[in-house]
Amino acid sequence: MQKSLITILGAGAAGIGMAATLKRFGITDFQVIDKGQVGQSFRQWSPYTHFISPSFNTAGFGFPDLNAVTPDTSPGMFLQSEHPSGPAFAAYLQAIADELQLPVICGEEIYHISYQDGYYHLTGKKDSYQSPYLILALGDYAFPYDGGIENAYLGIHYSQLGDYQHLTEAQTYSIIGGNEAAFDTAIASARRGYRSTIYTDRSAIDSQSYDPSQGLSLYTKHRYQQFAAAIEIKRGVRIQAIQKKGPLFTLISQDGSHFDSPTAPILATGFAAVKSPLIQDLFELDGTRPVLNEWDESTLLPDLFMVGPQVQHQNVILCYIYKYRQRFAVLAEEIARRQGLDLNQGQVQHYKDNQMYLADLSCCGTDCFC
Repeated sequence: MQKSLITILGAGAAGIGMAATLKRFGITDFQVIDKGQVGQSFRQWSPYTHFISPSFNTAGFGFPDLNAVTPDTSPGMFLQSEHPSGPAFAAYLQAIADELQLPVICGEEIYHISYQDGYYHLTGKKDSYQSPYLILALGDYAFPYDGGIENAYLGIHYSQLGDYQHLTEAQTYSIIGGNEAAFDTAIASARRGYRSTIYTDRSAIDSQSYDPSQGLSLYTKHRYQQFAAAIEIKRGVRIQAIQKKGPLFTLISQDGSHFDSPTAPILATGFAAVKSPLIQDLFELDGTRPVLNEWDESTLLPDLFMVGPQVQHQNVILCYIYKYRQRFAVLAEEIARRQGLDLNQGQVQHYKDNQMYLADLSCCGTDCFC
């Protein structure tokens, strides 16, 4: 059994960012566990998918690269790319893990977590692990969500599209969903010469919110405008079931309308880490998100935290790196307070000076006057 003060489950952007924060703050008794490699989910991204948030280095002015997981690194500069691909970003995360000598255990799949006598017990295929503090940094890409659609197995989830080479059966594809993934799929299809129809009860492109968590990013809007003629949007359509009769797939909406598709529909219905059977019983759920207290901690079990894109506080959705990275330092400080540990205050201030310390979530408005 491997024991430590803190176990971080997941070695993606959230897990490596959290681990780097602990190490720089002077907390070294921790371990990071991942069933794959560092940045495994990013390695599985389609080659057509890139970060929608731009990467560029402004750290000298106290504003780190939007996709950086530490204050003084820049994936944009490291990768020489403004919109990194998934595999490229994984290389950036690996570079941080190597530089800081983070204790990452790769290739270890955890299949059971229990809490007993003040400790979290994790059972893996290779070993077992024990810690009084557990931080879940599972990300969401590995947990596709089907939107509650009946017979969703008849469709193809966005995360399974790969290089799109198998999409050669028709000239028009049906896409269920109206947010980033739906438009990313439609744009990638249009680049290959195919048309798409997006079925959505509400489209992010129509949102008046300036928050990219609510509306479509400018990066995606710009790409959409280039291929808008090849993309039809059927608004106000909530698909609730899929049927297959012979060669045709039929999409059935909530109001009973039917839409035929010559190929399996593509499900751009999002992700939900809480659907993982590993953690379902560890959190209260509100839809597809965990209920957390002010410390991003489970309301069911103590000293069990979550970092990453699933974290939400009321209307504040921390689903982008530049948002959720601001909670790493807050959690590290809280764990240190509970344990009576002294932190490297210079590093704590460094995170604060670089806008990577968000304790007051009431200041997260996004409205612009023009």
